[in-house]
Amino acid sequence: MPVKNNPDHDISTDEKASAIEQVLPKAAEQVEEDIGKKINQLRLTKGFSQRKLARLAGLTNTSISAIERNKVSPAINTLKAILLVLDSDLSTFFSDDWKEKKERVVVTPKDLIEISEPNSQVSIKQVFNGSPTKNLGFLIEEYQPNSSTEDRISHEGEEIGTVIEGKILIRIDEVTYLLNEGDSYVINTSHPHTFLNPSNSITRIVSAHSPATF
Repeated sequence: MPVKNNPDHDISTDEKASAIEQVLPKAAEQVEEDIGKKINQLRLTKGFSQRKLARLAGLTNTSISAIERNKVSPAINTLKAILLVLDSDLSTFFSDDWKEKKERVVVTPKDLIEISEPNSQVSIKQVFNGSPTKNLGFLIEEYQPNSSTEDRISHEGEEIGTVIEGKILIRIDEVTYLLNEGDSYVINTSHPHTFLNPSNSITRIVSAHSPATF
């Protein structure tokens, strides 16, 4: 069940340090750590999209995106709600036991992170090498016959992709585009969009997006 929380109630650094100190004295010295980077790594390790994490934590996708990019500092209750979903807690999060993933050059198929919902007819795998500073995200997508993404998705950034097999319909706002094998697209993802496979065959796409959070 989603954790209900108020994403708009953020607190100052001083207030956060005081709150953390009550729960974990040692953590008060570590409040300047890159919280967004850690949350991003925990989320990707779990294989959650930003939308899934937001839904389970009772937040908005915009809030999660801003937190991961360190544009806003989460309130303690917000951070606790996020960590609960990610099977962590304040003590572990701010402890010396935190292990930052090492960056990899080669990402094998078993290392790809599936960010689609279980039993979905659309598979979206993220190529993630453990880098907390990457500026570009890369996805390998597979659409089963007559399947589609969630309706009218929107998120900050730009996406570029190429259909490497099959065909895809992309609905952006109220306009629909048909792409065949070999066609590419460039879209502003802040506009509501939906991807649909209208055929009886599998469609495969490779795509890149910026910012890297998704």
